[in-house]
Amino acid sequence: MSTLLVLTAGQTDVQLVVDGLRRELRKDRCAALHDELEQRTSKWRIVDAPDRKTEPPVEALPERELLLCTPKLDAVLREVVPASALLLETRRDARSAPGDPRFAGAVLEARLKASGAEMVHRRAYLQGTERLEDSDEPRDAVIRREVVRRLEQAVRDSIEAVKPSRIVVAATGGFPVVSNLVEEIIRLHAAVPVDALEVADGAQANPPIADRAVARTSVPEPLVSFQSRHRALELIAKGNPFGAWAIAEPLHGDETERAWTKVIEWLACFASSLPIPEGCDVPVLMHERMGVRAAIRVELALRARDIPRAVHGTVAFFEAALWDGMNERVERSEDPKRRRYFKIKSGAAPSGDKLLRKGDGSDEDRKRPFELKDTIDGFDWYWIYDGDGGPAARLARCFLTRSDLTAFDKALGRSIRELRNDVAHNEPTPALMDDARRRMAAANLWSECGTFLTQPLVQEVLRELGETRPKELCEDLIATVRSRLVAA
Repeated sequence: MSTLLVLTAGQTDVQLVVDGLRRELRKDRCAALHDELEQRTSKWRIVDAPDRKTEPPVEALPERELLLCTPKLDAVLREVVPASALLLETRRDARSAPGDPRFAGAVLEARLKASGAEMVHRRAYLQGTERLEDSDEPRDAVIRREVVRRLEQAVRDSIEAVKPSRIVVAATGGFPVVSNLVEEIIRLHAAVPVDALEVADGAQANPPIADRAVARTSVPEPLVSFQSRHRALELIAKGNPFGAWAIAEPLHGDETERAWTKVIEWLACFASSLPIPEGCDVPVLMHERMGVRAAIRVELALRARDIPRAVHGTVAFFEAALWDGMNERVERSEDPKRRRYFKIKSGAAPSGDKLLRKGDGSDEDRKRPFELKDTIDGFDWYWIYDGDGGPAARLARCFLTRSDLTAFDKALGRSIRELRNDVAHNEPTPALMDDARRRMAAANLWSECGTFLTQPLVQEVLRELGETRPKELCEDLIATVRSRLVAA
């Protein structure tokens, strides 16, 4: 396994060892002291970092041989010995940036190579008199775009050169805004596992111990939680539960955040017709009526401007509502070999000339939905045809006697059903989808502004299914989700 270690150099990465104790360099003289270290390269050497640290910070380097240590890096090396490393440092002039650890990268490089690293890349992201930020330019107010480009280029170059199978990030030194950015740049560009390490200052323990590098335990900050919930709600209001889940999923592993992320997971599963995880307590997502669930999915698709999904869902809504009614009247066989067989719950055979097939092969016969297949223990078992072209319409009109469902079927007609086939089997081009919107609106299946639950045809079908507030179904769902996310 080839491991790439990425470090950001900071003021405490290089310390002086005096009388068996380590001392930090005075922060406001860091650059000057590092300049002196660079000039005295032959007069210092690196030793293992002592556990104990003392005060005050070093203000001037002694004239004798200098003993340097790298406590943070030593802690990392106890956990991982990398084949290569990327060191990100600052090399600004001592006068313009007196706190810069200008020579830290060179010391860290020497320690890494002595530990077995074969390739070490050092890249300076600030030089000369440059500043990290530029308050006069809004996009540069936190960190200048040029600095961002340098950091990203350094990461890309290292990954390309090393082709690591694993990346370890120990961005513990330097500017926090740079450390956080570097980690995110790496996670974007890496196609391999990325592990983040934090280094605890062992000198603060009682008794003091060596610095320890530990895997970061990610606990979402309150800011992240509020931002994520706000953005997730925006996406849900626009009919995009999948986008909302993309926002929520990174926080789903946190026990506290799961109080609201699980609600987004339920909604995303509902929208994609996947099994909803156990524990879902949003009733409408588990509604017993398939037609109600199908109608909400169409409304969400239209809000998201997902016209292909909405076209398909509009036809599927009729089919779902039809079988909501059929399931009240018929019972499916439990025999695995007869799963397409149904019996009439009342025991009465389909009556009249419109329902039961005679087997004469005529066009009229193909419009009849019931075909007798078997009689077992006195019960007749039927194959039920529910496709368009006659059978589905007759089930709605003649068997279920549901006038509003029949009206919806008539509005679909051959034109809209053919449109569903076009979406399913052809490329849904912009021209086709624009035509779909016009045809759906002309049939009063969608409103002119692209809504489904506002349409009287839809509302009456849902009322036949027992839904008393059909127009508010989607708004009520969004309000429920909002209350759960706000309460979290």
